[in-house]
Amino acid sequence: MANATPTTQPASESEPTASPNAETQAPVTDPKATIKIEGQSFELDAALAQEDKTLRVVLQPHFASIENANITREVKDGKLTVTIVKKAQHKGCQ
Repeated sequence: MANATPTTQPASESEPTASPNAETQAPVTDPKATIKIEGQSFELDAALAQEDKTLRVVLQPHFASIENANITREVKDGKLTVTIVKKAQHKGCQ
């Protein structure tokens, strides 16, 4: 029976897709996340801080530099910490 089909599906079809580092991230259990940007630190709902796009929309009116910023996330003891570092931009004409 060399042509028999396997009874189990490959892992890629049976499991939902996840980010490559999903196994290394701890679950977020705290409903608030700590946001660090431009030397300031404040609390924000963790649900709003989960995705870059949502976070940019929420913070854009207050921090114009977030548009092209680098966003990193870290989970420690169930608490999400988001660090936002603005990128240097060119000034003037080239």
